[in-house]
Amino acid sequence: AFSNADGTAIMPYQAPKENTVEKSSLPANSGRRFSGGDDPSVGSNSVRKEMARGINGFYTAMSSASHRRASRKEKMEQVKSFFKQGLTKQKNLVVTDSIKIHLELSHCILEVLYPGLVIDTDSDTCPKCSCVLDQDYIILGWKPCDTKDYSTACPSCKHRFVPKFSVSTDLPSFEGSQGKGTTLYCDYLSPWVLLREIRSLISKPNTTKRGLSKPQGLYRNDSTNYQLGIEKIIDPAFREGSDINATLWWNLIVTFARFNIPFTFLLQGSYQDQQLIMPTLEEM
Repeated sequence: AFSNADGTAIMPYQAPKENTVEKSSLPANSGRRFSGGDDPSVGSNSVRKEMARGINGFYTAMSSASHRRASRKEKMEQVKSFFKQGLTKQKNLVVTDSIKIHLELSHCILEVLYPGLVIDTDSDTCPKCSCVLDQDYIILGWKPCDTKDYSTACPSCKHRFVPKFSVSTDLPSFEGSQGKGTTLYCDYLSPWVLLREIRSLISKPNTTKRGLSKPQGLYRNDSTNYQLGIEKIIDPAFREGSDINATLWWNLIVTFARFNIPFTFLLQGSYQDQQLIMPTLEEM
């Protein structure tokens, strides 16, 4: 210690302490600014949360896609099981005695109207592998309840195509695909497609060239008068020719005949003086 002249003690000079910070406590990038104050871990947590949300979203999307694939696979398995089950042969279908009488009547009247009638549903071939499909294979290849699919699946190569059947008769006035006296070739429609076409036929309007509106596909008996409803489907003029009307009518015949359903009402138009009656509920 030193002393002044007056004896007052004088403290030795000490330099002010510097505000030193350990280098290890400084972040690597001291110029980076964080949203959570001076703690760099806050920014890292934010990034981690964003990454976690992204990963969770990715897994959610993958799970949803996996669920859709599983659903499609389940549907395909149902279709495959339908293929494996097969169909009951027409001769093995059980019908009551009353319906059997009407079935025989249906076929007899049809043969009277169309002598030498031959409906071939067992000779269509796959355009890809040339496999011959009989009627049951065509039916098994349809997509159940699909009203917009006109195709069937080949049992050999699984190729899908629109099947056909042919109608031929000795009736001179019968008009086929190449004119009178030739065979008529029709697209073979599934019952679901056929139902949609028939409904469209009798309900949806169609505008003609003259600007008149008439139900689509219905028969015109003169230039201005249009008749509507089931009555025109059973009119013999409806099934004449080789257009869509004939295709729909013969599809009705083929479908009803395959599953042993009487179709006498479709022939009513050819017998104006005699009522062809379908089985009643009591008879069924």
